[in-house]
Amino acid sequence: MECVDCVTVTARLHLYIDRELSEDEVTIVQQHLTSCPRCECRFHFDMHIKRLIHERCTIAHAPNHLREAVLRLARGDHSAVSPQVEQELRLDLGGS
Repeated sequence: MECVDCVTVTARLHLYIDRELSEDEVTIVQQHLTSCPRCECRFHFDMHIKRLIHERCTIAHAPNHLREAVLRLARGDHSAVSPQVEQELRLDLGGS
């Protein structure tokens, strides 16, 4: 089994957290985290930050009428969109 240093593990931490490493790489990182308190602390810190971002930075959904209007426009049906919704879309898209 490959032995890695702290720099290598730190570089792989986000891939490890996002489950984007191979099984062998996961094993290598886990072994290092078990034996290195500094890297384990960094791992827990990064996990905490990632959770906070996920919890606090969720995207609000558009109102149903607005989503439906966007879908109709995407399908090419411009007649079913009220002037008020069209104005909302323009404002949301930064237009005038």
